[in-house]
Amino acid sequence: MSAGHIYHYFENKEAIIAAIVQRDLERRGTIWAELRVSDDVRETMVDLSADAVKDMMDAFSAGLRLEIVAEAARNPEVASVVQAANRCGMASWADTLRLARQAGGRNDDAQAFAMMVEIIASLFEGLMVRAIRNPEINCEHMTFMIQRVMRQIINSPDWGRLG
Repeated sequence: MSAGHIYHYFENKEAIIAAIVQRDLERRGTIWAELRVSDDVRETMVDLSADAVKDMMDAFSAGLRLEIVAEAARNPEVASVVQAANRCGMASWADTLRLARQAGGRNDDAQAFAMMVEIIASLFEGLMVRAIRNPEINCEHMTFMIQRVMRQIINSPDWGRLG
């Protein structure tokens, strides 16, 4: 499809970006729903992180997501869409992480969950930059290490304490 033809389907660039962001959020919503009904939320969360690593390290997807973030830095309308999706996504991550931590006997406060989710988001979003800067990263080794960190966040009693 030509660049001009796409505007038969979308009003403007902002509408295209909003559709991409919405599609990504819906896909993640499916993953969060799958996690919440899992018999072992903790291990399912770790297992699914392998797919997330692969997705975040895909150069095309990473480039597109980073372009959207760059556009959000310049365009308040795009920023609004990206930030609304982020709030929704972070709330879902917090709910899912809360289930995983509670399954391990951990009861953390809202601020601790918010920070744990920020760490997880930073970890995965950082993979996009690394995938572009260093396309030679061994994805298998990265997946192993990310899963190790996820287990630490989910299972460690220390992650729920600030200070």
